[in-house]
Amino acid sequence: MDIFVWLIATLVTLPLLSWYVCYWIYVKRKKNKKKAIRFASDWSTVLFIASVHFILLEIFGRSFLFIVLGVVVLIAIGFTWLHWYISEDIHIRKLIRGIWRFNFIVFFLLHVSLFFVGLLVSIIRLNS
Repeated sequence: MDIFVWLIATLVTLPLLSWYVCYWIYVKRKKNKKKAIRFASDWSTVLFIASVHFILLEIFGRSFLFIVLGVVVLIAIGFTWLHWYISEDIHIRKLIRGIWRFNFIVFFLLHVSLFFVGLLVSIIRLNS
């Protein structure tokens, strides 16, 4: 049980590492780098979302899970409206894939940004 908890904690703490491991495994098995990027992104999106939540928790000392999940829902609403507005029809599979991949981009960028903000905050706290 401790190994499982350690593995989950590591994956959430280092989602870039999990993204790379998924990418590497897919490339080794299927030899398709373009699909490997999509595969790794799809599988690591949840880890990036969780990572953003925990970085915010560490920086500010309180949970922003409601806001993080709200961002996911707002992205879904926005994507659904945009998809309907452009095509006047909703293709569920295409819509869900777009929502999921856009969430990856948003939370990847948030993760990287918050990582550096957290690093800066830690340095400031250390010197105070």
